[in-house]
Amino acid sequence: MWHLLAKLKSFIVFGGGSLLGAIIDYFITLSLHNHYGLSPGVALVLAMVVSSLVVFLYHDHITFRVAEKGALVRYGRFALLTVLVFGLRFVVLNGLMAWGASTEIAVIVAIVAVSIINFGISSAFIFLKDRP
Repeated sequence: MWHLLAKLKSFIVFGGGSLLGAIIDYFITLSLHNHYGLSPGVALVLAMVVSSLVVFLYHDHITFRVAEKGALVRYGRFALLTVLVFGLRFVVLNGLMAWGASTEIAVIVAIVAVSIINFGISSAFIFLKDRP
């Protein structure tokens, strides 16, 4: 039971980092799309470049409190996960827009829909305390 509560607490704290990243992704994506005419997919890539570093630092120091040792290796794994997360978000974003969803709604759903998968992979493969 305590293990489940600890995971729930981690997920809530993880959600704070994800929310921070989502806010960065949402506003940068929409700004680049609305003000500079970039496609939503390209704008999302650029937004995720910015947010991924911020979110990595948040998770490394706040969510999972991993030791400084091995941060570069963890960031490498995190960067690979970011590519996977982007791919999933891109598919969801473009699928929703093809079905007629507004850009604003499609971006929100694409960001939120992948968060649980992101948490599972992050906690299992990136931020384990026994990893270097």
